[in-house]
Amino acid sequence: MFFNIDEIRDDVLEFAVRENKENFERDHPECPLVRDIEVSGTLRRSGKDIHLSGKVDTELSVTCSRCLEPFKFPVKSAVTAHFVPEAEPDNEHGEVELHASDIDIEYHDGNRVDITQAVHDQILLALPLVCLCKKDCKGLCSNCGKNLNLGPCGCSQEAPVDPRLEVLKSLKDKLK
Repeated sequence: MFFNIDEIRDDVLEFAVRENKENFERDHPECPLVRDIEVSGTLRRSGKDIHLSGKVDTELSVTCSRCLEPFKFPVKSAVTAHFVPEAEPDNEHGEVELHASDIDIEYHDGNRVDITQAVHDQILLALPLVCLCKKDCKGLCSNCGKNLNLGPCGCSQEAPVDPRLEVLKSLKDKLK
């Protein structure tokens, strides 16, 4: 998703683009794109710096962390980025010292801005650490592995007691 810097007239360019999911390269096969990526927003020019402010809208196919069933996860998220011109390295080895403020900075070549990486990062950041197909997902039976969302399994509801703790269980039963 490239934009020519010269197209940013009056220091603001409003845009709405749709990127085909097959053209959007991602290195995360565990959560493939289900539909095309829609990005809308503005690019603002301030001298040689470009500021991106927009929204990303797409859908991923992910696996539920509890029941291991695949489901579609909608991504509707804000995306921001700050692009600066690529700096020439100060030393002969091309090494650059990074600072904490450099984490939020992306680079452009002076002629065009590529927002693909900022969009890619925002899609990944929108994914929760634990993906659930529904809020009250019951998961899998720890004994037989049946998906408990589809109905109860035939296993006993009482968890098996560790044989080393059998003595404590008998004491508990005597106290009742």
